[in-house]
Amino acid sequence: MIEANLRKCSESEAGMMDKKPEPFSESMVLYTAWQRYAELDRAADHTGDQHKRLSAAVIVLGVATVFMAIANNSFMTLIPTLWVIVSLRTLLTLLPLAGAALLAFTSKFQFGERSQAMRSGAEEIRRAIYFYRTALQGNKDRDTWLSDRLASIQRKVYEQVGGDLVIEPYEGPIPASYRKLDPASDPGFNDLLANDYLRYRLQNQLDWHTQKLERFQAQRNGFQVAVYAFSVLGSILAGLAWLYATLPAWVAVASSIAAALTAWMELRRMESVVQVNSRVCLELGILRDRWLSLSGQRRTGDQFFKLVSSTEQVLWSHHNKYISNAESNSDAPGAERDLLALALSQPVPDALEEALKLENLAEGSPSGPPDLKDSAQSAEKQAEADAQNKEAKLEAVKADLEKEEGQTQPGEASNGASERISARERRERRARPHAFVVMPFGRKPGKDGQWIDFNAIYKDLIKPALELAGFEAFRADEATASGDILTDMFQELLLADLVIADMSIDNANVFYELGIRHAFRKRGIVHIQSGRAYMPFDVFNVRTLPYSLDSSGKPDPEQLYKDIAAIARMCRDTYKSDQDAVHSPVFNLLTGLDEPERKHLRTPLATGFWREYIEWQARLEVAQRQKRIGDILLLTEEISNPLIKEEAIAEAGKALRSLNQHALAIQQYKAGQAINPRNDDFRREEAFHLNRLGRRDEAIVKLEKILAENPSDSEAITYLGRIYREMWSESWQDIKDEKKRIQAAYKSSHWLVKTIQTYMKGYQFDQDDTYPGINALTWSLILDDLARKFKERKNPDVNAVRALLPKLRGAVQFALESKIDENTSDYWTLVSLAELYVTTARDTKAVQRAYRTALTASKKNVFNLKSSIGQLKVMEDLNFRPDFVNAGRTVLQEELDRITGVPSAVAQAQQDVPPPTDELVFLFAGHMLDKPDTNPAVFPAAMESEACAKLSAALDEWQADANDLAITVGAAAGGDILFIEQCLSRGMKVEILLPYDEPTYLQKLVSRIDDDWTNRYYNIRNNERVTIRMQPEYLGPLKAGQNIYERNNRWAMFSALVRGIDKVRFLALWDGMAEPNSYGAIIADMVEDVRGLGARVRHVDTTKFEHFQGARQRVMAGLDAIALTAESQPTRKRRPRIQEEIKAAMKKDGKE
Repeated sequence: MIEANLRKCSESEAGMMDKKPEPFSESMVLYTAWQRYAELDRAADHTGDQHKRLSAAVIVLGVATVFMAIANNSFMTLIPTLWVIVSLRTLLTLLPLAGAALLAFTSKFQFGERSQAMRSGAEEIRRAIYFYRTALQGNKDRDTWLSDRLASIQRKVYEQVGGDLVIEPYEGPIPASYRKLDPASDPGFNDLLANDYLRYRLQNQLDWHTQKLERFQAQRNGFQVAVYAFSVLGSILAGLAWLYATLPAWVAVASSIAAALTAWMELRRMESVVQVNSRVCLELGILRDRWLSLSGQRRTGDQFFKLVSSTEQVLWSHHNKYISNAESNSDAPGAERDLLALALSQPVPDALEEALKLENLAEGSPSGPPDLKDSAQSAEKQAEADAQNKEAKLEAVKADLEKEEGQTQPGEASNGASERISARERRERRARPHAFVVMPFGRKPGKDGQWIDFNAIYKDLIKPALELAGFEAFRADEATASGDILTDMFQELLLADLVIADMSIDNANVFYELGIRHAFRKRGIVHIQSGRAYMPFDVFNVRTLPYSLDSSGKPDPEQLYKDIAAIARMCRDTYKSDQDAVHSPVFNLLTGLDEPERKHLRTPLATGFWREYIEWQARLEVAQRQKRIGDILLLTEEISNPLIKEEAIAEAGKALRSLNQHALAIQQYKAGQAINPRNDDFRREEAFHLNRLGRRDEAIVKLEKILAENPSDSEAITYLGRIYREMWSESWQDIKDEKKRIQAAYKSSHWLVKTIQTYMKGYQFDQDDTYPGINALTWSLILDDLARKFKERKNPDVNAVRALLPKLRGAVQFALESKIDENTSDYWTLVSLAELYVTTARDTKAVQRAYRTALTASKKNVFNLKSSIGQLKVMEDLNFRPDFVNAGRTVLQEELDRITGVPSAVAQAQQDVPPPTDELVFLFAGHMLDKPDTNPAVFPAAMESEACAKLSAALDEWQADANDLAITVGAAAGGDILFIEQCLSRGMKVEILLPYDEPTYLQKLVSRIDDDWTNRYYNIRNNERVTIRMQPEYLGPLKAGQNIYERNNRWAMFSALVRGIDKVRFLALWDGMAEPNSYGAIIADMVEDVRGLGARVRHVDTTKFEHFQGARQRVMAGLDAIALTAESQPTRKRRPRIQEEIKAAMKKDGKE
């Protein structure tokens, strides 16, 4: 409907007049509404005419009765004939009886009330029709609304007329008032924009009421003159009564006529009608003049809706009694009006706004209404110019904010919107911190009565400001996932990185939600308002940032970008303020109140909020079981909600730890700290993995920093103790001779003492944490054993440890046994008790029983088993209680052999043989083969043999062989298949990652060339060294805003990098171009990312192939020939410059 107005508003009036309405092509319910209006309108006119005729007859009979009474007295003396006397007396008797009968008939059937009820019903139907065609245009539910409204009105009319409603069907033209040759006549079925509504409705009604007013004024004045004349005549006759005896009788006649005329005026309510119509004409004139006085820019959809609403209110006012009764007693109170009220309270649809802009553009054209093509082009150009202007202003605001923050140097240009956005930038945008917006919805009245359009404020002001500040804006009405909306909203409110609250009006929901945030989170809250004079008492001292509105209740265009900059600046500064800063008045006043940790505010009831995390967790578990680390990294990277991503990083880190991927785990934890710098778990885990990589100094510094902030952090103390223990063990563990090894271990026992002291400190802070307790006990007993072997009795450190052993042993054993009583499935508690038996038991069978009990909770976790075996190996290397150590290690090793299927002897032999050092991972991405008609060419079929040669040369240079692995981002006809064939010819294993399921991939990217490529694909697929994985199966569906090929490339990249960055070799068969939204841009992003991680990259540039070089030489030779044969001297002089320009252009694009 709205789109149709884009055509209709540009047509001329003559063309409009020639059109015949086609009701059934638009809406059957609208046709029905016009038909019911015509029936009620005609019935109201007919009943009203009856009422007027009957009322006039009663008045005439009354005057006639008076006249006959006078005539009876007069003619009795003048004409004393019997038949005359009888006739006069008979008439004198019948006339009052007839008048009384007519009066009774009129009163019984209430023709006046019936007419008014039907007239009011007809006008309400017409009012609903115009709302249907204006405020509800484009609304999918408007047919239902109009149908319900028609039923409600007809039922009420039926009740108003006493249940006696028989209306003759209308069979004339629809609408009944439409006149094809009259340009002001409403066709009735097209949706209306402002000018059409003004012409067909407002001006039409203004003209009609003006004519009615003029007619009634003339009738009223005539009747008043007549009443005055007969009243004066009666007075004159009464004054002359002494001259003639019959004059008093005529005084009565004159008075009765004056009374009759007065009664007729009252019956017709002439004075009331004149007053009502005068007011209607005045109000309609004001509305018309106001609209016409608005400039084109101010003739917005909001103003149009105000025009329609106000006009219908004025026209409705003189039917108020009947219509208000009809509305108040409808079968479904308020149900029919809900849709209309919602439409009038919401922002105008964008399509309608565009249609109004086009209408204003057509009206402002000096040559009159333009044709359709010109109008559409003008509107598109204007919209494009507005969008570019808005984008430019937002970029300017962004540049100013970046300069303030020091991200760009003064005079440095920021990237424009037209430049290519890298994949890294897109990923960073998807991982922005969350900002939850607390504000009213729709249009609401302010303190001064002005309507405020909060949806426009969010769309045009708040959301752009948050995005400029680096946030992802979210409002409760934007939730699309199923689930409990209220629960999900509270989860966002509590966990969002920032909450911005609009306090422009006293909205209960806003202040309730604001109070929740103030009570649970001490920071990350921004308050804004639209210039209200005062704030409620409880928040009067809260700093609020004002913004400006225009007369329509939307953001003021003149101040918009200043307000955006101010809000963006405050949001950015609030988020980046000191972590100990307090923004909540509750935490400011209640200084002893502790803020709960974010993880404690999570509720599983918020299923919609956590759905992404739950789905991710399921895929993570599968990837972890299958040891597909690349899948883990990509799945974690793809989570866009920072609140969920923090939880996901924690899970991914645990998975990487179990797979000994320490470097990748560090990357994850650094990303987690960027989201939440105060996450101590991430800081501790980063230190743990740094230590695993041998970067102990960095790990110690990080742990000491944590302990400086929180000295009682037992986990950080435990990690620090482990580092000291490893520093001690490294001093002796590689010594082959047992005696020398033990001697070296004792000489470096100062590190062991440091280890014990650190573990003891952690255990003292938290005696429920048995891990530092069992380690303190184990290493104390080992230190005691070493000292006994060297007969050391005077070492104060050793003696201090020995003094603690009796109490420590009992405390740790009691704590472990208590925890086991509470939970018999905790592997680490059970294995710690087994380790205690290794150091203290008198019987090796007790050790074996303890370890077998621990295996019941191991869940076949190889990492846990190897970690426990490693602990026993340290004891074994120091010859500490060898029988007990061997008893425990035998139990664990047998379980490990059973799980892995590799006997311990074989495993030991494999450990003695170092893995091949030359195993490489070859990663590939490249262009598909061009279709025959592709122009310009990128990878034509003629280049196939040359591409094969260059790929083969690259693989030979890197000495690729059967020990290596190849990973490709597909097996498309072209570069992919050529590379795979080269790898298979060398005996390499190949892993192919497809972005689609196989049938779709074949159709899109293989068989599009010819059947030969399809056959080559199946030959590859059937090779036993080839593994094919499909993205939908392993990674799930594509997320909003993702590119399926970009996702596939990163999947391949992560799958390669997890094997070691130093082993990755990336081959890119690529023309070097990176046009926006092209596959070349995706390859460019991949090249940039792989290089950025430190892997080796080889760019096989297709523009440097002989195929293109030969084409260049032929083109240049032709240009030389043209220039040399040219006749004009200026052309010869320009030849060198022309040649250089062409060479530069060809070098730039590399095209034939």
